Amino acid sequence: MTPGLIDAHVHFGLSSPIQPQFSFQISVAEIAADIFATAGAALDAGFTTVRDTGGIDGGVVTTIAKGKVRGPRVLSCGPVQCQIGGHGYYGADWEPTELWRSHHVPGLCALSMMSGNADELRGNVREAFRRGASFLKLCVTGGVVGAHDRLADTQFTVDEIAVAVQEAAARGTYVTVHAHNNEGIRNAVEAGVRCVEHGTDLDESTAALMAARGVSLVPTFAVVEQLLHNTAGAGLGESSRDRVWGVRERMTEALAVAKEAGVRIGLGSDLIGPAQDRRGDELRLRAELETPMEALVAATKTNAEILGLSGQVGVIAPGMQADFVLWNGNPLEDPKLFADPANAILVVQAGRIVKDVR
Repeated sequence: MTPGLIDAHVHFGLSSPIQPQFSFQISVAEIAADIFATAGAALDAGFTTVRDTGGIDGGVVTTIAKGKVRGPRVLSCGPVQCQIGGHGYYGADWEPTELWRSHHVPGLCALSMMSGNADELRGNVREAFRRGASFLKLCVTGGVVGAHDRLADTQFTVDEIAVAVQEAAARGTYVTVHAHNNEGIRNAVEAGVRCVEHGTDLDESTAALMAARGVSLVPTFAVVEQLLHNTAGAGLGESSRDRVWGVRERMTEALAVAKEAGVRIGLGSDLIGPAQDRRGDELRLRAELETPMEALVAATKTNAEILGLSGQVGVIAPGMQADFVLWNGNPLEDPKLFADPANAILVVQAGRIVKDVR
């Protein structure tokens, strides 16, 4: 038995094929069905808490919390904050920038909001909070899945990122950032963010800076495997697979560098598209790079700390939420058990049985 698992990097709002979703080829009804199916699948895989790092609107969080559909406890940033034409924008090349928000479905999904300057960013993050965000996420470098940027790009200035940090602090919460390269990571750390997603090219000096400032890292290996082997299944073109070559090896090195520097390291899958049922594959992949126990601690105790829930979830102890999973075997001896949802034979969330196939 383990504590309920926590995924610190999910995208429930990207549960449909990506390119068709953002070219108006899928109905709102189908998008909603895909989102709620993914939420239920996360619970069935043993994940009782998730942090959604961009894509759902506040209505999804409250609908799951009310018990109207099955799903884990969800903390959400709402729409990702990105600069005009930066990572997080998936409009067609010909599509006018001002049409991007027409892809948003109030109460259901909103992938990103674009800003051209600090004042626009301030307005957008306030709007994200109005719509139910519990933290903020900014894209400060280019990404793997994107047609308008490169991994080496930096996005948003230090002063712009600091605006989001200021607004988050005013709400008693924090900013995390999508970042692959060191310049983007350092910009974000200097601005006061609390967490970095991916960190693919993290070097020793940047890791030392993160450790000194108490900034956490959430590596994301499962999505790399997904894009290498099943790009079409995510509803993406071949360009995304071409861009992911070498990322796993560099992220593996970054994990070792961060660990040596003393950075707090969580765990996130970052799965996208319809194929999100094997969320526990992230633990299997991490167990190949660390010990199975270290992977489990990252997915429970450490992630709870990163999410600000350390007094509620992440360990099995008196006074905590009763979140736990009974496995069909010992995943600490065979971490491949984490990868197959069928091996989570009993899932309990907040003291309530939500899955039982014993």
